[in-house]
Amino acid sequence: MINFLFLIPVFAILSAILVYKHNGKRDFLRLDAVQFVYAFLISPLIFVWLKSFSFFLLQKELGLGLSVGEIFFIDTLLSVFFLYLFAFVVMHSLTKTFELKRSRDPLYDLFEHSEFFHMDLSHLVIYLGGMLIVTFFSMLNIFIAFDWSVSKSFFYFLLSFGLFGGITGFMGIWNYELPEPNFMRLMKLLIAFFFLIHVFSYFIFEPVFSSQHAFYWFAFFVFLASAIMSLFAERPEKKKGLLQQLPFQLNPKKPKYYGKFILFKLQSFFRK
Repeated sequence: MINFLFLIPVFAILSAILVYKHNGKRDFLRLDAVQFVYAFLISPLIFVWLKSFSFFLLQKELGLGLSVGEIFFIDTLLSVFFLYLFAFVVMHSLTKTFELKRSRDPLYDLFEHSEFFHMDLSHLVIYLGGMLIVTFFSMLNIFIAFDWSVSKSFFYFLLSFGLFGGITGFMGIWNYELPEPNFMRLMKLLIAFFFLIHVFSYFIFEPVFSSQHAFYWFAFFVFLASAIMSLFAERPEKKKGLLQQLPFQLNPKKPKYYGKFILFKLQSFFRK
């Protein structure tokens, strides 16, 4: 075990040296490919090694007799420190990519390049990542029920907070710099996809409507509210009265548009 743990940083360093000769030759997701490897492959590998190696030392080798809580505290400190370090690694990878572009072309449009990361890519990763994390824990809660008992009023408050969270989350996506229609369509498809995962999970695994599966039901109501907003929300042409501050208005007739659109696509498909 200890030999394997020592081999990981050696492998990471050798990999970094070997790929460096390709610096500036290829791009991946608009990042220089070498910088991408440094930031998103080697750095996470070092992070996993750091946590594993520190846990191995604290639990078995140093003989300090630390409790689980103390080991967790030290591991958390190391993780937070590395996350700060990782943030600077990513910043360096991005700015190094800019420097390589400018060295080859002094008139290269760095603003357009930076907007690729600032706009759709980063927002897509953040929103999709948030949905994946919520879904992961809600699916986990189906198989591992909470061993707690809370009042029905608190449980219903949690579900109400889920509805509020779903509406707020949708508004966060909706407010994103008036995104291109294709980006918003993709977000709506993702919301519908994760909502259907929760619906099918209910019929397949039948989680009990109780606090033991509180996080599943919380996530269910989050995606339910977001899905409803996706169906009915539209950007208002004129804002009036108390609704002046809202970035959307609800149109109860809007689902008819989706039905007609789907019917038209089906008719076109079967005519071919």
